Amino acid sequence: MNPINVRTCPLRHRSGKVPEQAATWSWRSDVVEICLGALCSAVIWRYTSHNDHTYGQRGNHPESPRERNGKGVILSPSDGLMLWSCLVYGCCVSSFIHRRQEKDPFQLFVYLVFVAGAGVAGYAVGASANLMLLGYLPWAISLAMAASLLGHGLYRRWKCVAPSPGDEEKLQPIR
Repeated sequence: MNPINVRTCPLRHRSGKVPEQAATWSWRSDVVEICLGALCSAVIWRYTSHNDHTYGQRGNHPESPRERNGKGVILSPSDGLMLWSCLVYGCCVSSFIHRRQEKDPFQLFVYLVFVAGAGVAGYAVGASANLMLLGYLPWAISLAMAASLLGHGLYRRWKCVAPSPGDEEKLQPIR
């Protein structure tokens, strides 16, 4: 009988290390997800702030599509664009968090700080619950994603530069 041929991960070399191309791809996908998340946050913010402001002045009568057409896509996003932005935003955030969960042990703390900061900022300016949930929160999570990526990168660089005191003993030859 032939033994089962178990293939190793194509991204890893036999030494167990991930090649530089895979590390670069991961970094690029993180940046793409952060940029997409920020763009979706801008659309969600604009839609929510515009409709929150409009509902307050006009007695819950949303703007008609004819009034909306002359203002541009980002300045006055449609309902469909808002829906797609929310879906893409959710996918970007969940993918980013899931992939980086094992790499970044302080990820939860970073997200909690930014979400709490968004809540405090929204409360301080007297924003409505809709604007806090659909305006401030997406931006806070996008900023937390960027802070998580940058903080983890700086931590890795600092960790590599500053050796621990016990490393000198390990580098000396055995006698």
